[in-house]
Amino acid sequence: MARDIKMNNRFELWWKNNSQTLHPKQYYAGLYTGAKFKVQYPVLDIGGGNGSFLKYFNISKADIMDLVGKESLVGDYNFIKADITKKLPEIKKKYKTIFIMEVLEHLSNPLYLLANVKDYLADDGNIYISVPYTKLAESHNADLNIHVCRWGADDLEMQCRMLGYKTEWIIKRRRFKNTAFWLPHCFLVLKLTK
Repeated sequence: MARDIKMNNRFELWWKNNSQTLHPKQYYAGLYTGAKFKVQYPVLDIGGGNGSFLKYFNISKADIMDLVGKESLVGDYNFIKADITKKLPEIKKKYKTIFIMEVLEHLSNPLYLLANVKDYLADDGNIYISVPYTKLAESHNADLNIHVCRWGADDLEMQCRMLGYKTEWIIKRRRFKNTAFWLPHCFLVLKLTK
């Protein structure tokens, strides 16, 4: 119990001091340049922390489901405290837009979340997921910004289809090794529908 409280405090501190909160325009512009999200209400952001992603995209009414972030919310969002690595809370509400942005790579079992979040999705709704192309971390305890999963584009799309989703690419961008010029971040953004 004491370890969980200590970890929650570390994550809360991370949300207060990370680049997503301190410099959201630069951070999100670098990742989501050219991304077009069809936002329909109601909106749920899973793993959305303090709401900085929602605020950047001018989404003012939404629910955020996360373990931490409530103490540093950047908007008037409804916060649902939940550990998304375990059983998701029962919610009767159906969402037309669900964001799972920069979350799956931090989970040791991301397919569990993707399989279960389908229960929250309205029949005509969209789920947007994003993951970076990244190196895997050496240790699960290395730091708070740890990536324990990664995918190639084909793998991610195939796994989502195996879970019963229809898929559409929003961003499929890869940086090449040893380039002498700047390229945008290596990133995948996929839209999922029932």
